[in-house]
Amino acid sequence: MYMPSQFYLNTKYYFGVGVVKESLASEIQHIKAKKLLLLYGGGSIKKNGIYDTVINAIKASKVDYIELDGVQPNPIDTHTMEAVNICRKERVDLILAVGGGSVIDEAKVVANIATNHNYKDVWSYMNDEAVNAKNDPLPVFAVIIIAATASENNYGAVITNTKTKDKWGVKTKERPLVCFSDPSYTLTVSKWQTGCGCFDIMSHLLEQYYDVDQTFVWTKNYVIANMKTLLQFTPIVMKDLNNLEARSNILWASAWSHNGLSSFNTRGGDWKVHGLAHSLSGKWDASHGAALALVTPTYIEYMCSISPKFKELSLELAKELFNVNSIDEYIKCFKDYINLCGLPKTYKELNNGKDVTDEEIEWFIGAFDRNTEGWHELGVAIYNKIPK
Repeated sequence: MYMPSQFYLNTKYYFGVGVVKESLASEIQHIKAKKLLLLYGGGSIKKNGIYDTVINAIKASKVDYIELDGVQPNPIDTHTMEAVNICRKERVDLILAVGGGSVIDEAKVVANIATNHNYKDVWSYMNDEAVNAKNDPLPVFAVIIIAATASENNYGAVITNTKTKDKWGVKTKERPLVCFSDPSYTLTVSKWQTGCGCFDIMSHLLEQYYDVDQTFVWTKNYVIANMKTLLQFTPIVMKDLNNLEARSNILWASAWSHNGLSSFNTRGGDWKVHGLAHSLSGKWDASHGAALALVTPTYIEYMCSISPKFKELSLELAKELFNVNSIDEYIKCFKDYINLCGLPKTYKELNNGKDVTDEEIEWFIGAFDRNTEGWHELGVAIYNKIPK
């Protein structure tokens, strides 16, 4: 028996080479913004020409703007609140996020808190899970420069607490109105970040495939098709970072890996791998995709040992993706994919050559637990099984 479903995609996509230059200014004019916040991360967009293209479009739109750079790869609460305060003080009415999932995640949280003054800081909003965000958020536009999270196409966001190192997700009330997705912008992404992005996309698809409570055949086939696209083009792009066809297909697979279609008419997916990985990347400030890669093989192996349904789904996916017939072969195929992406297989590799301590493992377990029934036992099992 399937649940009644509602579905609404409200993000307008521009996809292709040159879309920012051609269409950003007109979209800013269309929304009739008076002042925008240009939000971005480090200096890469100033080195590869993306910044200049964006600024020219903003100036062509004749809107006032203010800039804030410095969004971290794992966005942090203090910087998020700095952006909120700017929006409130400067009466910003549009946020333009230029970057990957980190910048867009932060933009979505900023957009919500800026218009809801009952939230005095980021963590009051995260703890409340946006329940009391009664006012409409500021609109957000996104310019994508890396294939990874599909944050431009969903309501989710993840922020790290600078004091406690907790890294939590929240379902915001913001989904970017317009997205500009130029595959050529991803050509300058490093091999490491490309591999991290590819596995991030794969992990989103796996999380939604493994809905053990309710599977909808159309959704399952849709997810598998995106996985096959990713498996086809990852070897190509990891060998040739300048392959625009591979970059384009991976970028588009990213967009559709986490937008509601990939969990349509299901319970929403599993998402425990993300929770387990967030504890690692929050504590060590590690790349999200790398942490996901470290957790995934151990998680699949453990879940197949305790859940007949999870094992059934795994064997089906093993046949569909890799044409193998056993769990051991299936896990090996994913380990091979992780190696192809150049991602870590041990705690030590994730933590820049430093050994994990027993105290850190205990911290990971506690950070993952969050008083959710059954999660403590899962955390103990997984964190203690991950290779050191």
